Amino acid sequence: MPNLGPIELVIIMVVFGFIAALTIGLILLAVRLAGGRRPPPREPDLAARARALKSTGHADRAIMLVRGETGMSHDDATRFVHTL
Repeated sequence: MPNLGPIELVIIMVVFGFIAALTIGLILLAVRLAGGRRPPPREPDLAARARALKSTGHADRAIMLVRGETGMSHDDATRFVHTL
């Protein structure tokens, strides 16, 4: 392997410095873009959503909601909604 002179060493250092700067820049950009996102607003709990459906006359939809979210049987979901 031939010896490297000062010019070659400078060129290698510049290339590695450019790669490091590019990597850091991309990381900072990703952090900035991710930091701008806000979590979606929290939905009310299952009981509150089922209660709202029941109060508007949609008890069947409330039962389907409870079954879909919990995996309850139809009878258990019906009892849950009717006790709200």
